[in-house]
Amino acid sequence: MKNTILFLLLLASMSMQAQTKSYNNESISWNHSWIVKSTPEQNLPNVLLIGDSHVERYYPVVTNLLKDKAVVSKITTSLSMGDATFLPQLAGLLAKHKFDYIFFNNGLHGVLFTPSEYAADISKVYKLLTKNNPSVKFVWANTTARRVPNKLDAFDAYHADVIERNKHVSDFCNNKGITVLDFFGLTVNDKSLFTGDGIHVNELGVAAQAKLIAEVVK
Repeated sequence: MKNTILFLLLLASMSMQAQTKSYNNESISWNHSWIVKSTPEQNLPNVLLIGDSHVERYYPVVTNLLKDKAVVSKITTSLSMGDATFLPQLAGLLAKHKFDYIFFNNGLHGVLFTPSEYAADISKVYKLLTKNNPSVKFVWANTTARRVPNKLDAFDAYHADVIERNKHVSDFCNNKGITVLDFFGLTVNDKSLFTGDGIHVNELGVAAQAKLIAEVVK
């Protein structure tokens, strides 16, 4: 009986830990969706950008670069792959919409998730995003480098995890024939593209990211 009770307590403890880790453990959680569709008169491709605050920043620049060439929507959030609410939220927002291009960029948040835990959701995200869009051009933008705030010569404690996360993304995309935009390569050797917080890129960095995206859309 005693062993049974101990076993049940262990299971309860593990369950509580899993529940805690299913959230991003950040003090602020945010979401912002803006879905715009091409009209029959426009007859333009529909482009969707999904990601975090990087996407929030380069969305207006991409929209401007693709003016009269495509209609651009966005779904941005602080949630990370691995968070229990991330995929259900995406599923709800995408249920009634189809897109010609989907650009996905999620990897800076959720630092408590190990690279292997992050990797476990890569195929789930791809399956969800292509479920209602079988002919979509799907593009994965990997995660930018992470630098120490106000000491941009150095990489921060989670930079090594970013490298591993990007490796998992690269392996999956290579196997599926998915285009990868190399945001990591863009930023890892150029500290001049960063703001002082070491996480976000400045106007030059935003312009460079937006240019890579716009070049994909035909």
